[in-house]
Amino acid sequence: MSFKVTIALIVVAVISGVVFYFNPFVQDEEKKLPKPWFYQVHVDDMTSIGITFQGDSILFVKTSAGTWAFEGPGDIPPDHKRWGGIDYILGGPQTKRDLTETQKIIENPAQYGLDSPHTIVDIGLTLDRNLQFKLGDKTTDGYHHYGQISGFPQLFLIADTWGDVVARLVTEPPMPIWYVKRDPETIDEVGIFPASEDVETDESELRFKREKDGSWTVKDYLVSTESFPVDQNRWDAILPLLSRPEGTTVAVPRVNDRDYSSWGIGESSAIIEIRFKGKTETGTLFTNGILLLIGNKTPDGNSYYGMSDQEGISQPVLLLPANWVETLLALYDDIPYAESN
Repeated sequence: MSFKVTIALIVVAVISGVVFYFNPFVQDEEKKLPKPWFYQVHVDDMTSIGITFQGDSILFVKTSAGTWAFEGPGDIPPDHKRWGGIDYILGGPQTKRDLTETQKIIENPAQYGLDSPHTIVDIGLTLDRNLQFKLGDKTTDGYHHYGQISGFPQLFLIADTWGDVVARLVTEPPMPIWYVKRDPETIDEVGIFPASEDVETDESELRFKREKDGSWTVKDYLVSTESFPVDQNRWDAILPLLSRPEGTTVAVPRVNDRDYSSWGIGESSAIIEIRFKGKTETGTLFTNGILLLIGNKTPDGNSYYGMSDQEGISQPVLLLPANWVETLLALYDDIPYAESN
């Protein structure tokens, strides 16, 4: 190959590369702008979340352990199935679009229902800071709410599903299943399992059951597979206790290693099980329940350490009232049979 041919090929290659890189015939693809953020707050920066919906309010606070709890004594945590990810959702919803292109300042808040918003969320932040946002009317298509951050004039469109999730925290507070107060008439079964030294072979169980006619029977599995009627007078004194363990508080909000042995809670612990009627969001009835593992008695003698068997990253260590625990566990040693048995 001659020197002139080599030079010509190099020139062609350079021109081809330039054309490829700076192609004048290719139109630039229209870049999609990211959805604007209504606001954006880091979860670690939050200290409280207060929500007011149509005049009703609820407040969640962050505990010293970094977990969330309902405001008030006891550090009662929200149900993890309902609460999981809520703080991230409230950390900042992306909007459909920013309406400030056509109206930079909200001249008339009433036009969007923001003069009397149905939902107000106050987020407490570290260093005594606060952020508040408001949701007003829905758009005509019904898919979005008008939103505004207090102190700022910009108007946003927020997905209605996001607003519905926030409102439900007020209309249906996410109480943990073991703390919900129930009508005793919804309770169908109670199981008492005493502490055991060998859980693999120990079949000790006392099972109380509401029959179809409304009466209660009891079965001691170590004695018989037959059920016997209970003494209704004695049982009537027990039923109110099954609504929930009144006075329960949280001793330790989070146990990261899931080792509860320090509180006497483990496979050999005594267990109190309460089963009751539940209903799905579609209205389907099913049997639900709670199972509480009972640990050591507290040094002051007023409570027992306990834990729910609910699924979750880490269940808190509970303080269950001693009278509640001892009354129910005592049923195993003094079964309330009807006199005819």
